[in-house]
Amino acid sequence: MLLISFITLQLFSCKDRIIINSSNKTFTNFPLKKQLNLKKLVKYKFGNVRQIISIDSTLILKNHGGRAYNLYNYSLKTNIFSKPYIQRGKNVGQVLGLTNIGVYKNSLYLNDFTAKKMMVLNKNNAIKDSSNLDIKEFSFRDNRYYRSILIDSLHAICTGSEKSKYKIQIINLPTGKIIDEFGRLNNRPKKIPLHIITKASLTQTFISPNSKKLVLAYIHTDVIEIFDINTKKSISLKGPENFNTEFKNYQNRWFETKKTRVAYIGGAVTKKYIYLLYSGKKFSNLNAYSTKSVFVYDWNLKPIKKIKLNMDVSQISVSNDDKILYSFDKNRKNITYAKLN
Repeated sequence: MLLISFITLQLFSCKDRIIINSSNKTFTNFPLKKQLNLKKLVKYKFGNVRQIISIDSTLILKNHGGRAYNLYNYSLKTNIFSKPYIQRGKNVGQVLGLTNIGVYKNSLYLNDFTAKKMMVLNKNNAIKDSSNLDIKEFSFRDNRYYRSILIDSLHAICTGSEKSKYKIQIINLPTGKIIDEFGRLNNRPKKIPLHIITKASLTQTFISPNSKKLVLAYIHTDVIEIFDINTKKSISLKGPENFNTEFKNYQNRWFETKKTRVAYIGGAVTKKYIYLLYSGKKFSNLNAYSTKSVFVYDWNLKPIKKIKLNMDVSQISVSNDDKILYSFDKNRKNITYAKLN
């Protein structure tokens, strides 16, 4: 049920508050609930999958742990994994702290949070044989971002800055300079350091296939925002559980409390829908970053349906035609799938 009333979203730190968006619509129920049974596609033996991108007949897999490489491909045609590529490290051509990957036209990009840079590869070459990757690297200078997304050959859009009062930055890649910012965090308590506010308001970030809209799905409150990149205006929705971010500031560091919860842990977008993997569990729960729940919204933030999976997963991806959902079961180390239609 969608409530027409408006609320103010707040992040609580004792008596402090941070206004994320002052005009959130709220809802409590999805109009449709659907059961979906996942099946094993293949065993994953290289570590843990932290992100999945489905492109035609290939899954690009962001790898964590295991061997010293960041990426693998899995062919849905041949059922074979590629050789690993992009080593972990601090050197040129390596990525040390990979937080997200994505695809823009014929580019595959990687966000290195630790090294404060974006790496851009030739996507077709990466899928074909990962030997001639045509690597380009762009420094973010003294800034690091939790998420960065390539929006054209010269610019990236980023979230999770530790130094800005704004949620979103647009970066000129050749210079590494911020050329625009928007989505201001209003009424920020001056006594709370900016890096703590950033930690409290981190989001899973996705861009629409036409690169016109940006989705911010908050990790510690069940809020979603969609920004129009051209107008800088946003719409937002809170629910279905309607809980706020809870944290404490101790010695200028972010700490969870007994009430801290985890909301959105991953997702995928298509031309029609936004698919978000939703936890809702306490931060202290060892399985807080796995769930059976997928929430589906349209691009006007209308709740479409809640999908209940038959097992806990930690990552999802959806084919461009909205027909197949891929996921990762980290308990059994399997890549799984199910038909959506």
